[in-house]
Amino acid sequence: MPLPPFGAYPAGPPPRKRGPLPWILGGVGVLVVLALITGAVMYALDANRSKTASEPTVVYTPPPAPTQESDPGPSLEPSPAPSTSGRALPEAVDGRVTDPVTGLSYEVPDGPWRVPPSVGGGLGFTWTSGIVAVAQENYDGQGGDWLGNVLTAELPEQYGYRGTGGLRSTAATLLQIMEPAFYTPEHTRKIIEDKAIKVDGKDAWLLVFDLDFSRQSEASDWKWKRERGAFVIVDRGENQRPALAYISVPDNLDTSVVDQVIKSFKMS
Repeated sequence: MPLPPFGAYPAGPPPRKRGPLPWILGGVGVLVVLALITGAVMYALDANRSKTASEPTVVYTPPPAPTQESDPGPSLEPSPAPSTSGRALPEAVDGRVTDPVTGLSYEVPDGPWRVPPSVGGGLGFTWTSGIVAVAQENYDGQGGDWLGNVLTAELPEQYGYRGTGGLRSTAATLLQIMEPAFYTPEHTRKIIEDKAIKVDGKDAWLLVFDLDFSRQSEASDWKWKRERGAFVIVDRGENQRPALAYISVPDNLDTSVVDQVIKSFKMS
């Protein structure tokens, strides 16, 4: 069954064809997950380095499908309703999109990038601005589209932010949670940048990573082999949730778009 325009999730493949179980990890469930993985995350991302291009490649293999007798866990079925709270996403003005909630704005790259009518959510996110581009229509032969995206939102409260000293650990936690949720095909992952930056003078953290799907791409005749992703988390000051940008660009959409968008970020 074809997905709605631009799918029902931020990036990556459509969900496994299983029962419509909930996949928004909210409240106590997410807190438990965060508590379990934070130690492993911080071990994997050494707190003393700013760039990690030499880090060994991490191989991610999706877990086997659960049996009917076992607990299937969260499903990646699309959310039954858009997670934009009924608000239309902001259109570009003079080539820039401005998130009305966080104040984070960015340039719209040249090419097929456009503001979709809505974007899906999951994992507690309500995206409040976004642009997407189709890397391959019907890539799986079942109507699924593989997308590139730039999405922004306030960081949900359940992701445990403790001020600027927690920017790095929050970025690492996001990667550990979102990678298996949005990128289910077998792949390898390598951290490219992991460092403190400034966005319009505000403290922020940048985590850039590469995902390599070459093996499955060649076997499946996909139009892309690799994808570059990034998280940018911007501290907005006391009593305000941080601004989050999530970027993911397959190589057939030109991964230099990631750097272009990051360099264009401004806060209003």
